[in-house]
Amino acid sequence: MLNRLVRMSCTQHILELATRKHIGNMSTTTGRITEYYKAVRTIYVLGIAFNGVASQLSSSPVVVRESQTASFRWQVSAVTDGSTVNTIYVISPSRTTVLLAGTVNNSHLTAPDYTARVTYTGNLAANPRIMAFDLRSVVSSDAGDYVCGKNGPSVIIPQCGQKLVVPGQPTKPTLNGSSAPVFGKQFTLTCSSSSTTAPADHGLTLTYTWQRDNTDITVTSPGSPFTFTVSSRDSHYRCKATEDQGLESEWSQLYNMEPQYGPYQISLTPSTSSYTVTEHQALPSITCSALCRPGCSYRWFHNGTTVSSGTTLSLGQADRSKTGSYRCQPNNTHGSSDSVTVSVDVQYPVTIIMFTANSLSRSLTVNESDTVTLRCQTDSNPRSVIRILNGTEELTRADNSLRAEYRLESADCRQRGNYSCTASNNIGTPVSQGVELLVKCSPRLDETVAQQLKYASRLGGNVNLSVSVLAYPLPTFTWSRTTSTSQDLTGSSSPVPDISVTARLHLTNLKQQDFGDYSLTANNGESSSVTFSIVSEGPPQIPTQFRDLDNATTSSVWLSWLPGFNGGHPQTFLLEYRQFATRTWTVYKSYADTGKMMVVEVTGLTPGDIHIFRLHARNDYVDSNRYVFVETRTAGDPPNQQKLETPCSCTGLIAGTTVGGILLTLLIGGIVLMVLYRKGYKFGHTPKETASRKSTRNPETVEMDNRGYSSLDQINGPAQYSNLEESEKKQYSQLKIYENTKADAAADTSTYEGMTETPPVTYESISASPYQNTGAHSQGPDHGNK
Repeated sequence: MLNRLVRMSCTQHILELATRKHIGNMSTTTGRITEYYKAVRTIYVLGIAFNGVASQLSSSPVVVRESQTASFRWQVSAVTDGSTVNTIYVISPSRTTVLLAGTVNNSHLTAPDYTARVTYTGNLAANPRIMAFDLRSVVSSDAGDYVCGKNGPSVIIPQCGQKLVVPGQPTKPTLNGSSAPVFGKQFTLTCSSSSTTAPADHGLTLTYTWQRDNTDITVTSPGSPFTFTVSSRDSHYRCKATEDQGLESEWSQLYNMEPQYGPYQISLTPSTSSYTVTEHQALPSITCSALCRPGCSYRWFHNGTTVSSGTTLSLGQADRSKTGSYRCQPNNTHGSSDSVTVSVDVQYPVTIIMFTANSLSRSLTVNESDTVTLRCQTDSNPRSVIRILNGTEELTRADNSLRAEYRLESADCRQRGNYSCTASNNIGTPVSQGVELLVKCSPRLDETVAQQLKYASRLGGNVNLSVSVLAYPLPTFTWSRTTSTSQDLTGSSSPVPDISVTARLHLTNLKQQDFGDYSLTANNGESSSVTFSIVSEGPPQIPTQFRDLDNATTSSVWLSWLPGFNGGHPQTFLLEYRQFATRTWTVYKSYADTGKMMVVEVTGLTPGDIHIFRLHARNDYVDSNRYVFVETRTAGDPPNQQKLETPCSCTGLIAGTTVGGILLTLLIGGIVLMVLYRKGYKFGHTPKETASRKSTRNPETVEMDNRGYSSLDQINGPAQYSNLEESEKKQYSQLKIYENTKADAAADTSTYEGMTETPPVTYESISASPYQNTGAHSQGPDHGNK
């Protein structure tokens, strides 16, 4: 009861001072406040004795070193007991009042003991209420909890205040170690220091920084020893303590560590790490040394096997058994370690251990399509370059190897021969071994030799027939024909390589009965035949498969064709073209016969335009009697068309032009009807000649003679082609701008003229057909057409 009466009296008194309207008389007020503080200190102590202090704080600590300024700031928590708070007191850790401030108008007073050091910066009239002030020239005795008093110093507001922490320098640490250290083993050092920071419950922790040979290595927490693996053979350790947001201690005394250890710094003399010598040359002696505590003994290993003890290894004269790696191994009670490896490479020439075909040496006979595996095994140092060859043709090559292998998945007649394995490694001379491979095969044409199965000649002329045949064993040949002949059909033959033979027949002073087909039969246990044709000299056949390859640019196209029989004389091909809207043919180029599919690029064309090409074969005897045609289009936009523009105001001119056009159309129509009538055309009937024409989109295949056919080619008989009907030939003869004839060009000049629509292209299109002895077959009349 006494405490409450005193507290109420003091509170009312200070409020009167704080709210007095004549507060301008600060000297009077300050004097009264001083008297009040003297009285209230006793009252506060009594209040603490009766009520205790709630030390719960509302903000984190303020950590400030001595002589610096501490800035306090916290939010005044709300009072929950329903009472009214008019004044907030700030109570120091020594339980004295620092300042008080009113909650109505934020007026404040500083206690006399703090007037020179405290500056109030808070605002208790705001919401929330903020208590803030600066405490200058902080000393260690200022450290502790600063709390709030409600309407006086004795009633402490919970969770209202802030702790002041003044750091001090930790004491110099002491450093202790465990038993004697061993290199590579764990070892523990302990560092100890004490905090001098105020207050004692400051909450800051000490950490320890460790150094080895003046280099920071780790940081540990208080009470935690530093345990580590000894990784240095001569080193010095020390530590120091550091407090959170505080000061550092001095460094401890050095701890000198000299552990025992196994061998290290192993060296060899001479220091050469590899030796390359030829067999029978001398090798050097090698000495090993190492640092050990205690000292070491030594052993030498060759490819993992002990070969010597002591510090020195003597190798003597080199032989191939001494090739490999050598190492020195010093050891003591704390372990062993290996030196660097010394490599010794004793080199010697290559030898072929074996060379086989299907595991057989020297010779192997197989049937066609059998699998053959060639293997070559060598011994050498360095490893060799190994080649397996068929004659001089390299089949496979293995570099830096001791073994090579080649596999014939399906042996054929041409793979008969002498195979060899050659090996070299630049030591000594190359070596070689051979094996003979014999492949049984029935007779067939030698596709590597140009075969002519069709010949042209004249009466009284001479012809030499020849053909190259593959077969093993070598065959016999028989010439024959189904009709009589004046010729001797004995013939002759001669082997070219081991697996090829050329059969020949010489015919002289040809008579009419000597023209036709001749048959050659080859027999080596299996029989095959080939047919030759002798025809009269004549024009070359027209080329086939003339087509656009569909890879045009803005100024070029690609064309291809297959040459036909040359008629007995060398032939050339004349290529011409014209634009679709013109009548003039332009010679582009002449090409010599290559005997195979020809592919050419035509350049210098108009972008985006249709071009028609025709192709003509000719020889020294006579030209072929027909062209083949193909239509192409270059890439890009078509040529610009000139547009006619008529002013809208010229109504009379437009009308006159329209009437004139109608009259002109009627006149042209009458002329056309008269011409058609004179030529025998009747209305309601289709002219026989016109009706016989066929669409050029699906033209007939053109008959083409081949140079011959043979069962050796797996062709049972000549491909069948139908001749063009007369009506087809008439169709082309009427297209004067396409034909190569001597007919009067003025006979019919109406082709492509006077048409309002682009007419269908009625030139000839040739489907695929065989050439010479290629085995090609027709692929249909539309194949390759645009």
